[in-house]
Amino acid sequence: MLLSGLGLLCSMTLHIASLTGHAIQLQNLLTEDMQFRAMTSITAGIFVVWLPAALIAQRINKGNRLKFSWKDVLAGCPQWMSYAVYGLFAYAFINFFLSISTREMDSQQGLRTFSGHWMLFYGMALCIFFSSWRRPSLLRTRHCLAGHEVAHNDQFCSLCGLPAVQSGQDEN
Repeated sequence: MLLSGLGLLCSMTLHIASLTGHAIQLQNLLTEDMQFRAMTSITAGIFVVWLPAALIAQRINKGNRLKFSWKDVLAGCPQWMSYAVYGLFAYAFINFFLSISTREMDSQQGLRTFSGHWMLFYGMALCIFFSSWRRPSLLRTRHCLAGHEVAHNDQFCSLCGLPAVQSGQDEN
């Protein structure tokens, strides 16, 4: 969770610098080798945080790709955090299309394009980790009295109508 938060902070800083024209000043402070290492690290960091985040999200959704629900994955996040990550999702796509719509692509424009996606992946990973940390019951499978799997938000089984088993481990 810490790495995804740091990645989000770094990518937001670089994104704001590229939007305000300060990326050139950052480039002047770092050697070309340092710039390459920083960009490689922040890009590789996405894979370091995204792989476990995707596995956690899949576990919360019981591995069902056809009925994947971000609402279920983010159930442990405060409402403002869910709205912020949905806004970040929309912003990343808008930013991408605005970035590629210009005829000239300079280093600031490239940084703007990449950092917008970095923010999305680090932000989503942070929210997934936070959600599962705040509500560990999301990672557990719930059952009804007949033994059928029941979704986290359901009180009754969709197959037989029996109530979901409530244990001391289930939290809201």
